[in-house]
Amino acid sequence: MLREVFSASKVVVSGCTARRCLSSLSTSRANTVFWLNSGDIFRNLAFEATLFADKQHYQNDSAGGRRLADAVLWKSDPCVVIGLHQNAWLEANPQEVQRRGWRLARRMSGGGAVFHDFGNLNVSFVESRSTLERRKCMEFLQRVLMRHWAHLNVFVGPRYDLWLLPAGLRDADNPKEVPAGALKFSGSASRFSSAVALHHCTMLFNSDLQNLSAVLTPALAHMETKASRSVRSHVANLKIPGEELKTVLVDALRSWLSMDSPTEETSKVIYVNPGDEARWVDGAEFAKNLQTFSSWEWVFGTSPKFTIPLRIAADRTIHVQCQKGRFVGFQEEETDVSDAALSSWLRQLAHALSESPCKRNAWLVPIYAFLSTSAGHLSTQQIEIISQLRRVSASF
Repeated sequence: MLREVFSASKVVVSGCTARRCLSSLSTSRANTVFWLNSGDIFRNLAFEATLFADKQHYQNDSAGGRRLADAVLWKSDPCVVIGLHQNAWLEANPQEVQRRGWRLARRMSGGGAVFHDFGNLNVSFVESRSTLERRKCMEFLQRVLMRHWAHLNVFVGPRYDLWLLPAGLRDADNPKEVPAGALKFSGSASRFSSAVALHHCTMLFNSDLQNLSAVLTPALAHMETKASRSVRSHVANLKIPGEELKTVLVDALRSWLSMDSPTEETSKVIYVNPGDEARWVDGAEFAKNLQTFSSWEWVFGTSPKFTIPLRIAADRTIHVQCQKGRFVGFQEEETDVSDAALSSWLRQLAHALSESPCKRNAWLVPIYAFLSTSAGHLSTQQIEIISQLRRVSASF
């Protein structure tokens, strides 16, 4: 399961015991291509995480050095998926996502924010850490695409991403540099444990690119944080039929995973319906992962700490400090002229707001409760602080 240690720098993924993990009952099962029929991004991420946690299966010391690998494919209902080390409000507009009836999710790997819909295919490689090579995974996809669709010129970028090259350019002079005019259709991210490697990517084939730009607009663009930032790129769809892409990739993955398989049996293709996940992975671990991935604490509370500057006068700025998705305090910038009364008032306001979640308008109740007990009239700067805090709270 994903233990609920909601820190961007330390997310612990626990393994399954052989007795509890269905997929660990035999380390000699055939390599498998899992096609997830669920459009629920939380279910899909939970299934992937439960496979990844099965260290006993993917350790290849009992498999004679042969390859132990699975692939997981899915298409999700419209949603935004951010990386493990990203800030939810800096990478997306949660209110716009919610207004459209979509979901905001956080995956267990790094990398940037991605828009998922039924025109964007997720491909995950889960394999023993000793054998998985990220570039080879992407080169495999490159070969499959160019073999079946001769008009596609595909380049594997330095970040293990995939690009459509300009017409007439079959290769790049420098493999460490994306050629000018190339359009990105696949980004990737990875996660490694002591025994298991996960490398996954998305493939835009018929996605609504207008939706992509609309929901990936930051809600709080002016925040200050050390969170990972997405690298914006010009993107494009492959413009190939989804069912055709599915058939080609599933067949190619099945053949690829059959090479050096731990059994004489060729790799399997299993279609997993929502609610049937426990047939293929440990049910208890899957349920815990599902609960974690769908929780506010994971999606928002795991955001690295951040500050929001509030300029309250020409010569004075205070910083709102937030950590684990909650208000933790104010920090005043040093100025030539101190204001002891304002500093004291800020300490009292910070105490009233302490641990308030960064949810839409969630700060208003403690702010108004504080004001109702405060004596005297507010100064111009105090009024400006309250006004800006209300705007910030409304932006979450």
